[in-house]
Amino acid sequence: MKLIKRLSLILLLLWSTTPVWSDGGLLFKGKLRLLKPTTLQVKDLNGNLILSCSINQNGVFETEKKNIIPDVYTLYIGNTEQNIYLENVPVSINGYFDEKNPEQSSLSFTGIDSFLTLQNYMPTEKDPDIATISTSVKGKLTPAMASALAYLADVNNYQSNKMLLDMIPEQDRKSLSAKWLINRVEILSHQIIGAECPDFTFIDANEKNVSLKDFRGKIVVLDFCASWCGPCRKEMRSMLTIYNELKADDLEFISVSLDDSEAKWRKMLDEEKLPWVMLWDKTGFPKNSKTPSTIQNAYGFYSIPFLVVIDKEGKLAARNVRGEQVREAILKIRK
Repeated sequence: MKLIKRLSLILLLLWSTTPVWSDGGLLFKGKLRLLKPTTLQVKDLNGNLILSCSINQNGVFETEKKNIIPDVYTLYIGNTEQNIYLENVPVSINGYFDEKNPEQSSLSFTGIDSFLTLQNYMPTEKDPDIATISTSVKGKLTPAMASALAYLADVNNYQSNKMLLDMIPEQDRKSLSAKWLINRVEILSHQIIGAECPDFTFIDANEKNVSLKDFRGKIVVLDFCASWCGPCRKEMRSMLTIYNELKADDLEFISVSLDDSEAKWRKMLDEEKLPWVMLWDKTGFPKNSKTPSTIQNAYGFYSIPFLVVIDKEGKLAARNVRGEQVREAILKIRK
């Protein structure tokens, strides 16, 4: 993640003069002033190598030419990397590159006009749960650019992603980012208020399989947590007050632990002694933020604690709530 951020600083220095459309194929060429020889690589979103060349001390380089599907690719210069939208247009890179301190680099690019256009529509909000894509983008992008924008922006807003997917005709959904977007919209469709919540099955303290569907007909407060998460433990104690005040036959609290070991989870059970359903997802919490677990994908969360409130019909009533917001969501359903 640090390397990606470093190269992002470089890309703030971009300028472009090459015409956007060309059938000539993609290639990279240019001249860089270097402290030491390095390499340039381009890979697709599956990690397959598309282009590669060495950049020697004299700094002059040129890759072969290759026809590509316009899409998001990852550009590597030495140990730095950056996702970038590319088309069948030659790209030139010139200037000074400091691999050890990339933020000290000064580079100019040509041939990436469409990528720069996408920057105009990137959300200003940093929180992916709050960020949205402006509807002003409609009619401004090619289908390939629409899916690329979705991938690069990576927002959790269903309407924004669905809007971009709707801009891509069925026959143009062949790129990797388009396939990613199709899956993204399907996942997010279960995360909008009123959507049916994805079912799951995890073990409880008695090693019995328990599913979300077992609680249909009740209001469910679903808490994703872990023993090592201090804020999670604090939130549990806050929830205990709400539980004691509002408990009734129509309400159930469920905490799902993402601990990486059963022993740690059971130790938390002994320490907290909470009166509600305690489950364990043995998949654990992913060590790589790029590969969220099945339950994280289903409910759209990447950090914990994360709480949702589900109505008696199994539909999402509130998501990413805490403390008094949980109480308000329960009372709203009971009205």
